[in-house]
Amino acid sequence: MRHFSVRQACIGRNDLSRTLRLLICNGMTRLATMPRFRLLLAAALATAMALPAVTARAHPHEFIDAALELRFDADGALTDIGVEWRYDAFTTMLILGDMGLNPAAETLSPEEEALLDGFDLNWMEGYEGDLWPTQGEVPIALGPPQPVATVMEDGQIISRHIRPVLTPVDPAQGPLVIQVYDPEYYIAYTIAAQTAIDGREDCRARIFVPDLSAARAQLDAAIDELYAGGVVDIEEDFPAVGRHFAEEIRLDCSPQTD
Repeated sequence: MRHFSVRQACIGRNDLSRTLRLLICNGMTRLATMPRFRLLLAAALATAMALPAVTARAHPHEFIDAALELRFDADGALTDIGVEWRYDAFTTMLILGDMGLNPAAETLSPEEEALLDGFDLNWMEGYEGDLWPTQGEVPIALGPPQPVATVMEDGQIISRHIRPVLTPVDPAQGPLVIQVYDPEYYIAYTIAAQTAIDGREDCRARIFVPDLSAARAQLDAAIDELYAGGVVDIEEDFPAVGRHFAEEIRLDCSPQTD
């Protein structure tokens, strides 16, 4: 079978069948080497997951702690955004198994870490990297990811890359806001660290969290609307509600008053 990372398969960035994606996303990777009884079990689990009652409100399935670094040039314009993804322990286990490494590993050798470099950066056209920067509500165009490194710490994979800003952005021209979210809410992101700022000392980044109760209400309403419209496969047509659950960074470079 063709080789895809768990992350790619689970969020539909390839041409795998939906059934195979369900199998992979529920931890049933490397199907070709499975004993027959485990393959049958995997198929049964995938069938159960396909039932609307099970999948409708099951999102998210994957959890990532994100950290950002904002890089400015000598003119004070934003030129790059450094991105760190720390995968949850269960997803880490699936990825390691998918890559032929020990799923129970707490750490990896440098050679094993090198095998993971860029594993989650083979993006299909149109995928935005779950990174949504804006200035005055106008989207900021970003270039493709540039890999930095992938490491293992305390049983979790940490992947780092850089997104270049195609046209450097001057913060003085309007407020900068950066959201981190998966539109389909398959992945839940948490901005888990203070944003690093490189190249400017007059800017401050603050993290704002959404109203989760309101977000869940919007999710429930969207799913109920799909059911009312006759949609049977909610997993296949899951509403794009991720933005309602998005944490965001707001950058303030205005002069501070005493």
